[in-house]
Amino acid sequence: MANYDTIPDMGSGLVSTITGLPPVQRHIVGHDTHGRSVYLDSPAIKYYPVPNAGGTARSYAIASVPAVLHEDADLKAYLSADGPTSYTMKNIVPTTPGANLLVVDLIPGAKSQHHQTVSIDFSICVSGEIVHELDSGEEVRLFPGDHIIQRGTMHRWKNGSDTKPARFIAVTLPCETFNIGGNQLQEKHLK
Repeated sequence: MANYDTIPDMGSGLVSTITGLPPVQRHIVGHDTHGRSVYLDSPAIKYYPVPNAGGTARSYAIASVPAVLHEDADLKAYLSADGPTSYTMKNIVPTTPGANLLVVDLIPGAKSQHHQTVSIDFSICVSGEIVHELDSGEEVRLFPGDHIIQRGTMHRWKNGSDTKPARFIAVTLPCETFNIGGNQLQEKHLK
């Protein structure tokens, strides 16, 4: 069984595993000099630890929609050591007008803080049981294949199991701010 209390330090804060779930396999596809489709080299997925919850990993990111693929601009930016779309960045919401693909692993019994982002998120449970809880107290349980369309709302993620890790995949896109109950949508993180 994995030790969920000890997360190794890899200098940058990035780690290769959080929960003991099998590593995520990401395959980036591009073109060779003859125009044929080929699989490209890419770094292993690395997680930023989130205390008492697990961790998040940026699987890919682009700076704009539509994406700029000419001369591998997106790939070069993602593989760079820094920059808004680098694989080393831990921000969940992309720089406007970009997009992020995230892997989120939750340790057994995990509860994230309530948070709200200026984004629309498409989150799909791929392993385990995940509870999505709103600030209204409402919640739904997600099992592999179930998904949430998160529209700038206050929420938190919980692992529905005290003994097994869970994982979801999320695509996050920035959204325009709008009025909610007399206040403009803004990013918030509650304790």
